[in-house]
Amino acid sequence: MPVHPTVLYYNTHGGCNQNMRGVMRSLGVKVDLFNPKQVAGYGMSASRARYLIESGHVDFVCSRYDIIVIGDTIPHGRALLESLLEKDTMKQCRSKIVVEMTNRFDWDVSDKAAYYNTISALVQLSKTTLKDKLFWVANNNVEKAFLEHKVGVSMPAVRVLRPLGVAPEYPYPLDLPEPSTNLFAARQHYSTVYSVLKRKYNIPIAVFPFGHKYGGPKNLLRFKAFIDMPYEYSTMKLYENIAFGIPMIIPTPRFLEELYDTGIHKMLNPYILQNFPVSPDMLPFKQVAEFPAWSAYMDYYAPEFAPFLYYVDSYEQLKNMSGMSAAELDSKNVRVEGPLFYAKYREEILGGWLELFRDMGYAYKMNGEGANIMMQL
Repeated sequence: MPVHPTVLYYNTHGGCNQNMRGVMRSLGVKVDLFNPKQVAGYGMSASRARYLIESGHVDFVCSRYDIIVIGDTIPHGRALLESLLEKDTMKQCRSKIVVEMTNRFDWDVSDKAAYYNTISALVQLSKTTLKDKLFWVANNNVEKAFLEHKVGVSMPAVRVLRPLGVAPEYPYPLDLPEPSTNLFAARQHYSTVYSVLKRKYNIPIAVFPFGHKYGGPKNLLRFKAFIDMPYEYSTMKLYENIAFGIPMIIPTPRFLEELYDTGIHKMLNPYILQNFPVSPDMLPFKQVAEFPAWSAYMDYYAPEFAPFLYYVDSYEQLKNMSGMSAAELDSKNVRVEGPLFYAKYREEILGGWLELFRDMGYAYKMNGEGANIMMQL
């Protein structure tokens, strides 16, 4: 086995690419990037996966890399994964495969029954014949339980390797509202919640259009705080904003349920999490004491991050916060403490990647860049 493996990141998400560059740089490993949108859209079908196996795409990719990490939308890597079930060993991917789950193990898949059968078979084989070839990791707490619930299978141990909180800095776009510490910032998604906050409660918010770049988290420091109504169980910007010291306002679990129940914010269904193990003897993660057990599966409510987040339980509480100055609002001193926390936490994350590489047969040590990697991308 070579000392330095060749690594390919098979992923479409820009934030995930930045994160993986940081991880691999900390290990002194060169990583290549491949955007699978070049060969398939979201929710790859079984027939498209079969075509990519038979046409030689899988062989072409796997013959060139020792390790392939499938990131963000896992169905984009369906052909690589399904090849592992081929009876003809010449059609199987020869690389070690790391499945990095990030809320999207079944994103946009239409033939879910067939896809879940594939995932179920791979999970079982990863405990036996594929245990040295197929590895499962997640960048947040929900992934293992979510897959087990959907597929009906018990997974092997899944490492939680959260993002490093890295992000490049770009100029603030001139077509967005002028930054001000008198304004909250938010990013529009498929939700009416921000319109309600602005029109009904007269809360001053600069709302960035969905998909519009705003220059990275450093530009958010020019606002009073960032309001984040979760649209997934975790997002890259959650970690980035803590790492850069952005005060963030998050709805409590109770308020999140209210927003969902009233139809104001239907982007994320919190009730799914109540189907996961939540009894004290089965809950796999710690929870904030005053929050319900299901909240432990959402990184927005993880105890390690709670000291750097501001939770609101009502519209009125958020309205009251809008009348505070930036200094008054940031009573936890997140602008200072967030980056200090994440610099230390980043070393823990990188340690998890080190352990993964050791499990794959590669003995690595961090090259000393881990704590400062955010500033070197």
